[in-house]
Amino acid sequence: MGAQETQRKIFEFLDYREYLKDYYQKKKADSPSFSLRVFSDKIGFKAKDFISRVMNGEKNLSPQSTAKIVAGLKLGKHEAAFFTALVRFNQATTTEERNAAFEDMQAAIKVARFTESQHLLGHCQYMVYSQWHHLIVRSLIGMFGFDGDYEALAKQVHPPITVEEARKSVKLLEACELIKKDAKGGYVLTDNAITTGDRTSRLALRGFHQHCLKMGADSIDNDPASERNISGLTLGVSRRSYEKIVERINAFRKEIALIAEEDQDAESVYQMQFVLFPVGGKNKKS
Repeated sequence: MGAQETQRKIFEFLDYREYLKDYYQKKKADSPSFSLRVFSDKIGFKAKDFISRVMNGEKNLSPQSTAKIVAGLKLGKHEAAFFTALVRFNQATTTEERNAAFEDMQAAIKVARFTESQHLLGHCQYMVYSQWHHLIVRSLIGMFGFDGDYEALAKQVHPPITVEEARKSVKLLEACELIKKDAKGGYVLTDNAITTGDRTSRLALRGFHQHCLKMGADSIDNDPASERNISGLTLGVSRRSYEKIVERINAFRKEIALIAEEDQDAESVYQMQFVLFPVGGKNKKS
């Protein structure tokens, strides 16, 4: 019963390291003698600290190592397909690779007929952040509502998206419980605010921020100065000052979000990015 439960539970995870940690901790709780050495032997790794270093993020899994784990944990066919795609998902170096792996994860879930909504919701939320326009569509629906005119909705996005993209956004946002139909059959927000603190969002946000930063650069040429505000600083700071700056940015971001939330006359959607990154220093590699 325990093994079957663990195999089903793999579909909940969006981080294979967290899955391995969870597996180990459950085994350890059931049997105190189940050590990291026993865990390594079970999988078939010669280096006894390898699995520990993998779980701690110090080592990645190769295709060969992934296959060993699949065999050692006796994962079923669909669980094995999901785990293999999950490893690729976590170790991807580009947004394209990550999204391709995610699609394979979704395919494994569908074949396995894994329909527990609370688990699928986490995967659904990844998709919301994987494409820049989904959150813009959500904001537009929050301001103006939506009565089913996908062509009008697509044109409201800047730059415009296709009618089909607008249709898919609405479908996805509804599946993620971020919008819902009201008594009149139109769409409204389920909640004014959403958070991005979980592992799902952090992974998807890589590509989201990359695209938004590109849009910000394009805005310099495409939008009048009166409708955008772009500025920057080049600073020399210590690690301590860096952390204080980040703390101030986080507080300011929350203040801005509150201003927007209390605005009863919103008529436009803006994207604001805060970027603070190293460009030189004694500890930077050339």
